[in-house]
Amino acid sequence: MNRFLDKLAYLAALLALLYASSFYLQFPQHEETRRPPVRYAEPPPDSRGPDIAPGAQVVTIQVPEKQPSTGTAFAIGGGWWLTARHVADGCDSIGLVTGPRRATRAQQVVLHPNADIALLSMGLDPEPFPFLTESLQRGQEGFAIGFPQGSPGEVHAQLMGRVRLKSVGRYRTDEPILAWAERRRVPDHLPALGGLSGGPMFNERGQIIGVLVAASERRGRVMTSDPSSVRWLLDQAGLMPDPNARTMDLAVSNFVGKGDDLREDLRVTKVICDVKQRSRRRRR
Repeated sequence: MNRFLDKLAYLAALLALLYASSFYLQFPQHEETRRPPVRYAEPPPDSRGPDIAPGAQVVTIQVPEKQPSTGTAFAIGGGWWLTARHVADGCDSIGLVTGPRRATRAQQVVLHPNADIALLSMGLDPEPFPFLTESLQRGQEGFAIGFPQGSPGEVHAQLMGRVRLKSVGRYRTDEPILAWAERRRVPDHLPALGGLSGGPMFNERGQIIGVLVAASERRGRVMTSDPSSVRWLLDQAGLMPDPNARTMDLAVSNFVGKGDDLREDLRVTKVICDVKQRSRRRRR
């Protein structure tokens, strides 16, 4: 009951504060006008560790019709935030929760045409995170921080390799992603990780190495965007990560406390998406 009331409170805050629809900018998707898909279909050589080759396994996800929902976003500087495309796509209004019954409306939404990532432009600009500039290695540690099931939570995982993600349904994408073996989730009683989508995956130095896009509860897997997809989107939007952004030390012993700090500083924040109820014509 408390969780239901909390959701009602957040929706009420959103309806009160997000009074205008967000402006969506989507890059051209017609085959004759968009950039060649090789830019983001496979990671460039400099982002591929020796053990992380292009994945042959294909994961297909059905994208359902949009409903009011929550997700996670994180600051990258200049008032811009990264999140998952399936969190931001199709919202009539979208914003970040900044306090009890308070939300800040997104001024602009930028969707990647062929990957499950998106940018939000906000009137909110906390300290950004640094991005990984080195190769990925199989077995390396990853720490995801966000709002699974709409509440604070974290996941510790280890990198397995690359696979391909195909999204079908409300929109279609075909992209390389990273698959991670889940080692621990906090709280450990979480039945699922929905709401963590769009959250950051950090390495042990606190550098961004992906955006949470999916999870397989049955197999104990979490999946993140490939760094090449993130770089492509930032390049198209004319954004450049801050080269002087501070790193931080993350480990199995401290990632829960660090997650609390990042949420308190509003560097990792809950996304709330409102979808208006479509009117149906009555049958006579």
